[in-house]
Amino acid sequence: MSIECLNFCIKQKCETPTTKLVLFILSNYADEKHSCYPSEAKLAELVGVSDRQIRRCLQWLEKHDFIRIEPRAGTSNRYYVRVSRGKSNGVDITVQRGGHELPIQGGHGSPNILKKDTKANTKEELYSKEFEFFWKIYPRKIGKYGAAKVYKTASKKHTHKLIYKSVEIFAKNNKMTEERFIPHCTTWLNQKRFLDVAVEKKKNTLNHLAG
Repeated sequence: MSIECLNFCIKQKCETPTTKLVLFILSNYADEKHSCYPSEAKLAELVGVSDRQIRRCLQWLEKHDFIRIEPRAGTSNRYYVRVSRGKSNGVDITVQRGGHELPIQGGHGSPNILKKDTKANTKEELYSKEFEFFWKIYPRKIGKYGAAKVYKTASKKHTHKLIYKSVEIFAKNNKMTEERFIPHCTTWLNQKRFLDVAVEKKKNTLNHLAG
């Protein structure tokens, strides 16, 4: 338990009471580094809602800089409570955008983010840490920008964990395949081939259990 995280949580205003409760649970689980790694299923059990609603809450909290999500392959994500995200006493504060800390002038009213390079920031935000993790695994690295746009769309309907597991299996199965025979990443994502990999894995598992 982190008292600092709990104190931070109490002072925050969230989109819904459910989102505030998710932040409170993360704060309660947080260690001395303000991090914890409960599964989405565990959070859903504690809050009493569906996994999908938990994902919506986590996405909102990350989007508004209350938490930072660190994806981890094969296990639950790690969550960092951003207790240093800003101050409420009218002094300058900072928020994280595109991997950089950007200043916000004043602690009252609507934040006034000082924009240095809007185009560059937009591109950096498109290359999210979730996409970069996926891109590192995908076996054919052509058309990164287009792949990032398609990944962003796909991840709105399907979990990062599903896509990660599928691309890991796909990369493993195509380890000895010539690169020219591997589909472009945008094609793989657009055609939702990650669902084919997930279905095939489930089918093989059931066949194995059936003997």
